[in-house]
Amino acid sequence: MSISIAQATGFIEELLSVIEDVYWESTSMETKNLCFNTVRLLQSELTELTKVSVQDHHYEYESITYQDNTVIENLSLLEHTLKQVVLRTRTQKSLKPLLLRAMDIFANN
Repeated sequence: MSISIAQATGFIEELLSVIEDVYWESTSMETKNLCFNTVRLLQSELTELTKVSVQDHHYEYESITYQDNTVIENLSLLEHTLKQVVLRTRTQKSLKPLLLRAMDIFANN
């Protein structure tokens, strides 16, 4: 899936917000660690995206801070972990489509 830098910035901000909710709602230290690591990866990407000139926000998004599958692996683990973690219904409904879209976006970069 191809998206612009502006769209990627908005998407990562939304994903970060929901993953932070998962962090606070989780009782498992393992899940909290996974959320923390994922937030750090996404936050560093978002920090780099904010450095891109506004005139260039229409260009196609390519990941800047990571070249390997670390984010995809973390998001996959988070998706599998959610089956055992009890979260608020709102958080579950928000996170599932975001994770699916994130897998698509980050897999193509």
